[in-house]
Amino acid sequence: MPNPVPIALVVCDNVYADSTGKRALVGLFNQLVAHNEEGPILQPRLCVYISMTDVYPGTSFQVDIVHAETDEPVMAAESPPAPSEIEPTMIFDFQFELNNIQFPEPGTYYVRFLSNNETLLQRPIRVVRTTKGKTDAEFDAEEK
Repeated sequence: MPNPVPIALVVCDNVYADSTGKRALVGLFNQLVAHNEEGPILQPRLCVYISMTDVYPGTSFQVDIVHAETDEPVMAAESPPAPSEIEPTMIFDFQFELNNIQFPEPGTYYVRFLSNNETLLQRPIRVVRTTKGKTDAEFDAEEK
């Protein structure tokens, strides 16, 4: 079975869908800022929105997060296979809702989208830690 063709992978806080099926992506980000001084960095919620085409019924989908330097996995999730009524010419959109993700340390991580166990698209996110007493704006100014 051929792999789907990815169109988009977006990391955000939440995905809302209205009664017509239109989606709103809320809180898009490329960086997480932790305020704890030590220990793992907890992200209570993270959504991964994916859009693709050339999807065939029964295609499997996974998303994982790995450390960019070590490829150590942080988490992995799998969705149900593509529905039987899907046609390859359709645009297929869906999201993963991930909760309580623990990043072991600051650094760059890849959010990867896989189909049939092959990585089709990935997006880096930076996980940074503030120092006590600094605001996010002060921390960002130092990074520049």
